[in-house]
Amino acid sequence: MINSFTKILGIIFLIGGLISCDTNKVFEEYIEVKGANWQKENIASFEFEAKDTVTAHNLYLNIRNTGSYEYSNIYLFVTMQGPNGGALRDTVNCVLADNRGKWLGKGIGDLWDLRIPYIGGFKFAQSGKYVVSLEQAMRVEEGLEGITDVGLRVETVKK
Repeated sequence: MINSFTKILGIIFLIGGLISCDTNKVFEEYIEVKGANWQKENIASFEFEAKDTVTAHNLYLNIRNTGSYEYSNIYLFVTMQGPNGGALRDTVNCVLADNRGKWLGKGIGDLWDLRIPYIGGFKFAQSGKYVVSLEQAMRVEEGLEGITDVGLRVETVKK
């Protein structure tokens, strides 16, 4: 009961901190990982409308993990599909803790929230619907215990 309460309280504070004074945000969404155990077959997909093809944007990968996550990083396959159907696929190493094991990002209790720069200064080639999919690419058969949420953030570059 206390762990659930701590997690809920942590999420409320983290979201509140990220939302306040957030004029550059174009899109941000999190998807909860069922049972805080991210299986290879569970792909998180985010769909958003890109309207501005002139202004540069920053894209971030958001990871929430508990202190029980066994690794200091997570590898992700990131696929971006544009309105014309073309797709780009990357493998991204997201560092979640420093070399001493200290979690990076903002934390409350046993929950850590990290925004990882993915692409900076990106200009959308055309307006329309984009889909970004995140797939965990770790070589762990039983899933990644301790990953609670994954997300995507798109924001305009500050001038």
